[in-house]
Amino acid sequence: MKLNNNLALLITVALIVAAALCLGPVQLDNVASAGKFTGNNEELKGNAYVLGSDDAMNLVLESVAAYNAKDSDKELSYYSDDFKTEARVNGTRQWHESMETLSMRPWAMIPVRLQGDDKTLVLSWSVEDRVWKNGSKETVDLMEVFAINDSDGKISSFSQWHSHRWDGSTDHGLPVGGKFFGRTESEYSGRPLVFSNRGEVQVLEQFFADYNNMDGEAVAGYFADEWTFRAATGGTSQRTSEDMKSVFDSLESVQWTPFSMTPLKIYDTDPESGVTVYSTEKRVMKDGTVWEKDLVELFFFDLEGKISGVEQYAREISGE
Repeated sequence: MKLNNNLALLITVALIVAAALCLGPVQLDNVASAGKFTGNNEELKGNAYVLGSDDAMNLVLESVAAYNAKDSDKELSYYSDDFKTEARVNGTRQWHESMETLSMRPWAMIPVRLQGDDKTLVLSWSVEDRVWKNGSKETVDLMEVFAINDSDGKISSFSQWHSHRWDGSTDHGLPVGGKFFGRTESEYSGRPLVFSNRGEVQVLEQFFADYNNMDGEAVAGYFADEWTFRAATGGTSQRTSEDMKSVFDSLESVQWTPFSMTPLKIYDTDPESGVTVYSTEKRVMKDGTVWEKDLVELFFFDLEGKISGVEQYAREISGE
């Protein structure tokens, strides 16, 4: 299967549809094929596309009906044996089980074939409403490509592109959200926030592990040479990564357990980011003193992926 190489096909068909809508009827009686495959398969490279059979389209429509009915067995019956991996079978069943309702409504389907290939591709445009049993909901616009094998007449793969609706029908999953205000007015004030994806969570998970192992040398490596600390008790101090090597000198043991980590950045800015971490930490000093608190901390990551600042808020656990 080389389905991912058919992005050129999607663009070609979209342009054809757009031209038809904008220019009115076009005489295509003498057009036997169109487009070109430009992917990496040397045997098929340069070949044109032709219209496929409605049988392939009808098969996809039947699978969509089973999907909307949350009938996992029937939906899976339209998949080829190679496509029905254990992970896909389990994933399909779990997906249907988690849903209250599913409503996928195709509004256009075009079956096409790449000359010389052994399958029909069904291009499908649709709108899908999803309501989870937990009450979450979303509406997505979908563009999908289903591959139907000649050998068994079943779906052997599909690719999907989607875009969430912003009209209130979706309560999660949007690419941006929230708003940045800032401590003072700036060019960034009013911008939305987006998730950051530079590996911050993985870094912090390892940081927590090294911290709990009281490995000062390793802990120091996560910090910028100079970094800023805003303590829960108030005040701001400038620290160095070298300072962290001796952070455990007065401690007998530590246990720092995170509950959640949320990496965010301001939309349309450089990659610097901040991660909000909810946790609880217990420190036992060598003199027997115990420090134990619930924490909310903001870890700021610089362009090199080092911690450049920490802002801390704390609550006494005994006050629960």
